[in-house]
Amino acid sequence: ALFTQGMVTHAIFQTRDDKGRAVYHFPEEVELRDGKGYLADGTEVEIVPSAKMSKSKRNVVDPVAIIEQFGADTARWFVMSDSPPERDVEWTAAGAEATHKHLARVWSLGERIGALAADHAGEGDEDLARAMHRAIADVTATIEGFAFNKAIAKLFEFTNALSRSRASARAQKEAGRVLAQLMAPMTPHLAEDLWHRLGGDGLVTLAPWPKADPAMLVEDTVTLAVQFNGKRRTEITVPRDASKEEVEKAALADEAVIRGLAGVTPKKVIVVPGRIVNVVV
Repeated sequence: ALFTQGMVTHAIFQTRDDKGRAVYHFPEEVELRDGKGYLADGTEVEIVPSAKMSKSKRNVVDPVAIIEQFGADTARWFVMSDSPPERDVEWTAAGAEATHKHLARVWSLGERIGALAADHAGEGDEDLARAMHRAIADVTATIEGFAFNKAIAKLFEFTNALSRSRASARAQKEAGRVLAQLMAPMTPHLAEDLWHRLGGDGLVTLAPWPKADPAMLVEDTVTLAVQFNGKRRTEITVPRDASKEEVEKAALADEAVIRGLAGVTPKKVIVVPGRIVNVVV
């Protein structure tokens, strides 16, 4: 399929000469402080945001310099993550630095998981597996739909879930390898390192794309809003197949509900399956 993407833009930095004509300055000539730009001699520059890159206006960024400073993976990830691909994206040093820091955290995460002993036990294997299969499904769908920024947002979520997980070494390493596969289209260099560090065979770019298990995409719990006289007070999480009586019992046992009742017996509890619990007092 042919997809027409937006442009990568950059702010224009300009001052004025004696006749009021614009004098343009390269980004590397400008120091940004508190939202303002200054030249080396202290002259404040006017900033025109998000303009088409132009050599004549000197708002271009050298790809070679970007790659030397941050690496090609950072450049790709940032450009694809910042906005929908059909729209323009403004290149900023702050955005590139934030992306670089995130990828460094992924690197560190891979090192931590890779160092786990094979017999390392843990808890939460099923929760991590569900997060992994959800990520596979979401990233696959968003990439196929050219929504690369949404794919990267899902990868952020999965990375956070893996970072918090205390599952077994086996489960964490499997999830880490899947993370490498899902990141490979955007960050092939980091993905290859992560893949090998966590025991992947061959090249990650040649490995079959992971497939989500439909059974793992079905949530076995549901979160319900709890209201007091129609006003939202808290939330509870209950098994999806819980009966109305079980949901009512769970709601009345919730700490926020107990505090709200302050010892008063509710007149009735209305349970709308899968949606809300309304405590009438």
